Amino acid sequence: MAIDFEGKVVLVTGSSKGLGLSFAKCLDQAGAQVVLNGRAPYSDELAKNFREAGINSPYISCPVESSEELVSQVIEQFGRIDSLVHNAGFLSDKTLKKMSDTDWSKVMDAHLGSAFRLARSAWPHFEKAGAGRIVFLSSATGIYGNFGQANYAAAKLGMLGLAKTIALEGAKSGINCNCVAPFGATDMNSANFPEPLKKAINPDYIAPLIAFLSHVSCEETGSMFEASAGSFKKVRFERSSGLNLDPRTDAITVDQIAESWSQIVDFSESEYPKNMGESLKIMYERTLG
Repeated sequence: MAIDFEGKVVLVTGSSKGLGLSFAKCLDQAGAQVVLNGRAPYSDELAKNFREAGINSPYISCPVESSEELVSQVIEQFGRIDSLVHNAGFLSDKTLKKMSDTDWSKVMDAHLGSAFRLARSAWPHFEKAGAGRIVFLSSATGIYGNFGQANYAAAKLGMLGLAKTIALEGAKSGINCNCVAPFGATDMNSANFPEPLKKAINPDYIAPLIAFLSHVSCEETGSMFEASAGSFKKVRFERSSGLNLDPRTDAITVDQIAESWSQIVDFSESEYPKNMGESLKIMYERTLG
């Protein structure tokens, strides 16, 4: 299957270096009109980054928090936007008890707040075109948690809830949204990594998944993926079969919960509901018959 982005405009936030630049390079090689974005003004250093990546794409200097302005500039320059890859963000690590409101809100706004505003700004253009693809760069920290990163973890997993809702609301207009939790070597995280590991987790190996999810032929929506070192995996929620009491006939008490705890947390039998309706349907069938 040949993936061709000819005539398509793809905005990649946070693409001046690192993961975002790898994503932009892959999309550019697939024929997309990539629009690079970063917070820093255009400079000789950025020009060097782009040349080394083999990219000759327009660069818009704009903080991702100013999402409406960023999307407007893309529309002004190219008259359309077909796909959106939201990679921009930053870390501000502190333990929860030491984290200030500012530490929390700045990270939440850059990652999750901007994801919301970018999607909202691009929405009418996607609707007009009858299709749109959104990829949010999430994180394993959001899935599994990580010490000192409460703000980052909450923002990154929040993207999945946003993506699932966009998938529902955008279905009739052909708007799909997915999340990817990548792990690749960048200047920010790999200073002390051994060279063989750096090579194995090159961000270029993650980029093809981002590009495919950005393409109109990809029908996947509302999903989370993990990707690193050539490994690509879909993540889903698993629910235990648990304790199922009939409130019409069974006593439902805190003592019953305590006595049945091993059954509630037993995953020897599992359920994988795909949506809220299916989740409730399974629960009610097990308790009310």
